[in-house]
Amino acid sequence: MEKGDVIGCGREAEVIYWGNDRVLKLFYKNFPSSIIDFRFKVDTLIGNIFPNCPKAFEKIEENARFGILYEFIEGITLNKTLAQNKKISKSTKILAELHVKMHKYEITAFNNQKNVLVKAINETNLLQNDQKKEIINYLDTLPDGNKICHMDFHFENIIISKNKLYVIDWANACSGNPNCDVARTYYVLKYGLGSTDEQYIKKSFIHRSLLRVAKSLVAKS
Repeated sequence: MEKGDVIGCGREAEVIYWGNDRVLKLFYKNFPSSIIDFRFKVDTLIGNIFPNCPKAFEKIEENARFGILYEFIEGITLNKTLAQNKKISKSTKILAELHVKMHKYEITAFNNQKNVLVKAINETNLLQNDQKKEIINYLDTLPDGNKICHMDFHFENIIISKNKLYVIDWANACSGNPNCDVARTYYVLKYGLGSTDEQYIKKSFIHRSLLRVAKSLVAKS
């Protein structure tokens, strides 16, 4: 692998091999620099606390685009492992045990989970104002917390590398109650659509039905 090789692409950025066991997550032009600054702050903070997180080294500019330089983790996602071996129980156990490990770490002076949720609820156009008020009032009765919460914890965000697991993509991370983080993961596993899922549902009704059954089994496990 040579420096400059693109090894991944997403909605926000490209991931480029940068040599010396480094990768550059290079955001597309016009991506808000304030968000990149915040991501770098989050990744640095989490990386100093949680050992299963790739280290963030610095923010750099390349060809009028800004990016974050990370530790290069060579491996495959837990999602690919699940697809290859079809061992739902084993893969979900790995996911759950890593989630439990992450929730042992406390973090303060960071995004408050409830504040993040309230902001999202207020900004959506899928709810009426009275519904928003009812949900926020109920949310206020739920217990707080100060544990590291990923809030997008699923198979595609776990990398297996040399018998060690790494959690990536901390864009939604916050300090809060682990139960909320687990509920979010359950919802994503059962109802969310990953890149491979989107291709699968285009095939036929039978494929879509099988996908729903598989996702329910994964969430239940």
